[in-house]
Amino acid sequence: MHRDDRSTYWAKERCFHMKKDRKVQRIAKTRSELFEQPLSRKVHRTISLAIVVLLAFVTTARGAALELYPTDFGTASAGQAAMAEDASTAASNPAGMTLLDRSQLTTSPGALLPSTNFDVAPQTTTSGGGGGNAGVFFPLGSFFYVHKLSEQLRLGVAVFSDYGLGGDYGKTWVGRYYATEESLISGKVDPTIAYEVNNWLSVGAGFSFGVARLTFQSKINNALPRVPDGGLSLESWDEAFGGNVGILLRPISKLRIGLTYKSPEDYKFGFRPHLTGLGPGLDFIRKKIGGVKVNVPLTEPQQVMASAVYEVLPNFSLMGDVGWQNWSAFGEFPVGISAANQRTVTANLHFSDTCHIAIGQQFRIGEKWLWSAGFAYDSAPVSTANRNAVLPIDRQLRYGTGILYEINHNITAGTAWELMDAGPGPYSNRRGPLAGTLQGHYSTNFLNFVALNVIWKF
Repeated sequence: MHRDDRSTYWAKERCFHMKKDRKVQRIAKTRSELFEQPLSRKVHRTISLAIVVLLAFVTTARGAALELYPTDFGTASAGQAAMAEDASTAASNPAGMTLLDRSQLTTSPGALLPSTNFDVAPQTTTSGGGGGNAGVFFPLGSFFYVHKLSEQLRLGVAVFSDYGLGGDYGKTWVGRYYATEESLISGKVDPTIAYEVNNWLSVGAGFSFGVARLTFQSKINNALPRVPDGGLSLESWDEAFGGNVGILLRPISKLRIGLTYKSPEDYKFGFRPHLTGLGPGLDFIRKKIGGVKVNVPLTEPQQVMASAVYEVLPNFSLMGDVGWQNWSAFGEFPVGISAANQRTVTANLHFSDTCHIAIGQQFRIGEKWLWSAGFAYDSAPVSTANRNAVLPIDRQLRYGTGILYEINHNITAGTAWELMDAGPGPYSNRRGPLAGTLQGHYSTNFLNFVALNVIWKF
């Protein structure tokens, strides 16, 4: 081969290999872009949706319809919008304040004592136990004051907590990749005013300012032998405003009818997910969501309540109520992801509106004792098909009783107890190979409310 021919040959070879190298680089770059960009989007979407589902449990305080009903434990809330017997009516129906003949102060310290035990079904694929009693002691307290300005006008204020609960399943719970600990603590201040229009109609209104703290923890499966679980934790505070209106009708002397409306209250919790102990295979998640803030709104839904109290005998009364809560609006909400690229993901938890029905009685024993008892039913806001591990929401049955004793003309004291059966809450969840399949139900799902009541008239 001549020298010129060899030079031409090697020039062509170099040109061919250079083109091949550039082609390989273009293919590698294209593959990298095709892989990394969807992966980034998938990771952000997966993390944000996981947070939405996980947070949903605590935002609804272990069941979207779990309202603490800060008044009328003794009657299981029956007749709450028409009772108007003490200053707690400032919270349940401000129009009822006009029935109080003097200024009045009511305090109700108490506690929530839950008993929650999960039974694991054979279809569960992760190891671990049932978590024991996941219920957490939860202190309760309320303060109500009504001031008589004139024969027709009353001012009031209510300080109370109407939503909240906590759960601790432990680190070895079979569902630890869904949730291990969660809590919602809330407090509310509600100034109110009421006016007696005539001898059969009173009206009232108020606005509320609420503060809430939301926390959540779960484990992350590293899926590697001899590598312990990682962890995810979230915490946020926020405040919200709302309002309420009510009317009280007295068509006849023995009958009172109350109607109330409470507006929705919108909390906007912001979280920066805190990840710990991720193994080599999952550490890229920390890099992908570094600096990301997830904004999750929580709406305490609007509700309507109608109540009635009828004096059957001078020492015996019957009461009841029916109510509606707009949990379907709560079930679908936007989640904002604040990062390099702002975006919003819409979550749908498939909630339904709920109904509330209650019936109760009060019986006066002698001149100084008053015994109360009642039963209430709240429907489940989510069906079995849509229920999941962090939202084990079922129907609720409430049984209440209480006793009051008139110490003197100015002071009355008593105690009340309520048992809530929150239902078995069966569910079956499948969330990928890391979290696994979790299936089971609650063998015991009871909440005990106890309260002391002191009424001071002056």
